[in-house]
Amino acid sequence: MLRIKTVVIFLLFVLFLHGCIVPYEPLIPTNAINKYVVSGQVTDNNEIQTVYVSKASNIKDPEITQVTGCYISIFDDKGNQFDMLEAEPGIYKTRIDKSYITPGTSFRVDILTPDGINIESDFDRINECPEIDSIYFIREEIPQDQWGRNIIGLQFYIDLDAGNLPTHFFRWEAIETWEYHVPFARQWYYDGAIHHIFPPDSSRMVCWSTDTVKSIYTLSTQGLTENRYDMLPLHFVDNYSARLMYGYSLLINQYALSEAAYSYWDQLRINNSELGGLYQKQPLSIAGNLHNNTNPDEKVLGFFGVTSVRSRRIFIDHIDDIDIHKIIYCRPDTLRFGLAGIHPSNYPAFLEGTEDSYRLIRLGRFCVDCMSLGGINVKPDFWPK
Repeated sequence: MLRIKTVVIFLLFVLFLHGCIVPYEPLIPTNAINKYVVSGQVTDNNEIQTVYVSKASNIKDPEITQVTGCYISIFDDKGNQFDMLEAEPGIYKTRIDKSYITPGTSFRVDILTPDGINIESDFDRINECPEIDSIYFIREEIPQDQWGRNIIGLQFYIDLDAGNLPTHFFRWEAIETWEYHVPFARQWYYDGAIHHIFPPDSSRMVCWSTDTVKSIYTLSTQGLTENRYDMLPLHFVDNYSARLMYGYSLLINQYALSEAAYSYWDQLRINNSELGGLYQKQPLSIAGNLHNNTNPDEKVLGFFGVTSVRSRRIFIDHIDDIDIHKIIYCRPDTLRFGLAGIHPSNYPAFLEGTEDSYRLIRLGRFCVDCMSLGGINVKPDFWPK
């Protein structure tokens, strides 16, 4: 019974820690299973370029099937060829000097799979990306949710000013990092025998977690009177999330796209936001720019693009007018039947107290080791001192 209660409470704790975000696993139609999926892009913010090759799988068995042993090359429109090496299963990398990645240059990818399938992308053209004008947030309140709560939080916005640049198609990626704490140092634990860590080990009481926001943000200024846009809404973080408790950082990557790349990403955005929600509809049949030259009737999923990137980060360490709802799950419980009442399935069981009196720390290692919740205990270089 103790084990079941611990598992249930742990699941609630993890949902609380991550702001109750449920990961999105897209529903893949039956006729898309085993189709090749290719993704990757050439960017001017990194000389190491990456291409991913896999096969689509059923939602009931969502394991990614990496395609290994491919021969892959990237070509530009000036006749240069950049051969890729397999760095990890299904992940291919090559170095392209930044002198080759200039506005107006186009690139394509050519893939030969181990079973002799040739996949090729269209050329995609790189456009100049403006600097990020500004990132900011506004305190906003959302009407009551399904539990009757008034949700207060921070709505992040971005302003775009592309001026006289010929670029009119954009995408944004948001990467969040937050600091979180666990309440107890590692001092006592029981695994059939009592162990004492002295001095108490507090090295895993503070961690940082980083996650890419799953939402897709796109914008076209093609039909606007000016090549600019104010107050484009991005990410929202509410006061029931532990992410705002000790420090929060949001990194925004701004991508300048070709019209074809914009069309692809905007269709993905629409597919993720149409009525019915993420889990109640099949995805649209989104046309990418990849072709199966060996079997032309076989559709290849994904897109290979070229983009220039600009980045900017915002950091928040305190919000005066928002109360963070801190839910406490890590409470010491009295051992009614002594140490013998701890089932071996719960070893190691972490304790709080003294040699003469112990209490069992609910959720065990998840309350004494922040790394067990997926973060790292090394402060990021960009984090304020």
